[in-house]
Amino acid sequence: MALEGTLRDFSLADIFQLIGLQRKTGVLTLRGKDDTVTVTFLDGKVVGADSLNRRLETRLGSVLIKSGVLTQDQLNRALEIQKETLQRLGFVLTHYGIISADSLKQAIQLQILQIVYRLFRWKDGDYHFSQETTIEYDRDNVVPITAESILMEGARMIDEWPIIEKRIRSYDMVFRRKLTDQEIVVVGADQADEVDFDSDTASRKKKSGGASDKIRISEDEKHIYDLVDGTITVGDIVEVSKLSEFDTNKALYELLTRDLIEEVRGKKAQAVVEQAAPVDETEVAETPVPLPLVIILGVVAILSLVTSFKNPLNQFTPFRRQLSSIGETRKAISLQRMEAIAQGIEKYNAVNGHLPDRLQDLAPYFVDASMLADPWGNAYKYLQRPDRYLVIGFSPDGKVDTDLLLSRTIDIGPSTTTPVNPNQGKLQLID
Repeated sequence: MALEGTLRDFSLADIFQLIGLQRKTGVLTLRGKDDTVTVTFLDGKVVGADSLNRRLETRLGSVLIKSGVLTQDQLNRALEIQKETLQRLGFVLTHYGIISADSLKQAIQLQILQIVYRLFRWKDGDYHFSQETTIEYDRDNVVPITAESILMEGARMIDEWPIIEKRIRSYDMVFRRKLTDQEIVVVGADQADEVDFDSDTASRKKKSGGASDKIRISEDEKHIYDLVDGTITVGDIVEVSKLSEFDTNKALYELLTRDLIEEVRGKKAQAVVEQAAPVDETEVAETPVPLPLVIILGVVAILSLVTSFKNPLNQFTPFRRQLSSIGETRKAISLQRMEAIAQGIEKYNAVNGHLPDRLQDLAPYFVDASMLADPWGNAYKYLQRPDRYLVIGFSPDGKVDTDLLLSRTIDIGPSTTTPVNPNQGKLQLID
């Protein structure tokens, strides 16, 4: 079966439905402006998916970390073993008892679905289906997924994404929590207040029998709510969230609809960042504060505690702890970016036979350019030696953070792989 064309003429849903109904085996390749994705089918069921910009093997560790079943130290050790043994990362993780086989299966399936679901946002692109008599895939860890189940979820996303994007306009947006006089209760997903997506102006609907003075949110929404701190962007939240890209954005949208968070703009955004920055205690001590202002600030502080949606006597969190949470979240993001850079360096070495002269040489084929700077905007420092390299991260004030040092040994040798640019007949280094 020869199947090729553009998504403008034949939608992704139609393609999946046709392959599923005819129980075809083969590889579907989709090429868009920013990415190339392959989806592997066996008898009409999806058994694999990979993205040129989001490689399944290199992103598997991130999925496991976000799911809470793997730590960064464990991942680093597994990657070292993988480099020595040339085995799949999944095999290394289960063979050495770092994670269970069930955890690996769930993570691989989640990553496959995330890649596939992201395709439903594509408005244009070319596709080609290559029919095969047999295909190779990870039979031990991948459970075939029916095209029908993917289409059901994909249809929901197609309906809801445009509405979500009207309020979550950019991944550079920053949100902060709002004070509310209503009690927030974390309940099961089936008991949470619903958001009406049937109209352009979404509204919150109460579950029958729910008290009018309470806001009921799900555990997933609470997870995203806790990540909102007034300083990190939507893109950062998506990066560290344990939820999928779609579910993270939907949770943010629902929190906005419930009026629990608000966008930080302009001077307000700068004020929040400055508030989270370290305070010069000497300067503060030497600055006189008028007595009337002290009284006003005291009253405001008391009112803030009284109107907090949580009981301040039982669950008050000191400001230092909140700042610590912000720092830990951003440090986790920085660690993930450094790991992506390390993997890009090793891919570059495998292709070119030598380490890159600078990190900018990795973009865009080995690492996305956005990964080359930390969440505070500091460019990572890169040092190379004859048999090793070092990637250095920084703290918010631009000083070297000893927790953000990544050093790896590497074998330098001649290139044995094909060029990374599919449009070129020979290897071309990027300036």
